Amino acid sequence: PGWGETWMVKDVWPKTRLLAFQEFFYGADLNFDPEFPENEQESRFRIRAKNASLLPGLDSMDWGLSPTAWQRAQFPAEYRRRISVIFDGVDTERVCPGRVPRLSLGNPEVTLEQGDEIVTFVNRNLEPYRGYHVFMRALPRLLELRPRARIVIVGGDGVSYGAPPPSGSWRDKFLSEVQGRIDMSRVHFVGMLRYG
Repeated sequence: PGWGETWMVKDVWPKTRLLAFQEFFYGADLNFDPEFPENEQESRFRIRAKNASLLPGLDSMDWGLSPTAWQRAQFPAEYRRRISVIFDGVDTERVCPGRVPRLSLGNPEVTLEQGDEIVTFVNRNLEPYRGYHVFMRALPRLLELRPRARIVIVGGDGVSYGAPPPSGSWRDKFLSEVQGRIDMSRVHFVGMLRYG
């Protein structure tokens, strides 16, 4: 309901029961990373404006659900009592080791085989809000400690949350910081992947 989708559901269908996915109430993201400081006053205005679009949906829902207890805890107490936590993470019955002996993915194509030592970083977009910069800066040490490991990075070059980089993409900005210190033959950017 973050973009106002649920505001008028009860006006159109007054008797319907409305369950709303409550992913995030803004505020915890204010200056969450000291590397990317924000103007406190401007950010408070931004947060108030973003939350303003959430409030009518919170008022009209019969019940809400959040993926984690932390996400639920970000909502004001008067709404929290009507939000349940229902984890929506990875289906570990379907996505687990041992299903296929070899997997090819990405463009250019990367082939991974059962028994390969693989470290993954998976997000919709490779951006600071999702910790991409922290992961990339850890790669030189990680690759040194794990000489057989291959790194598979899944995600797009867009921005889902936070500000865009001053130029180019966040992917390239943080890759350029470590590029001379990592073996790129062991680091695979596979873009966005279909679930299958």
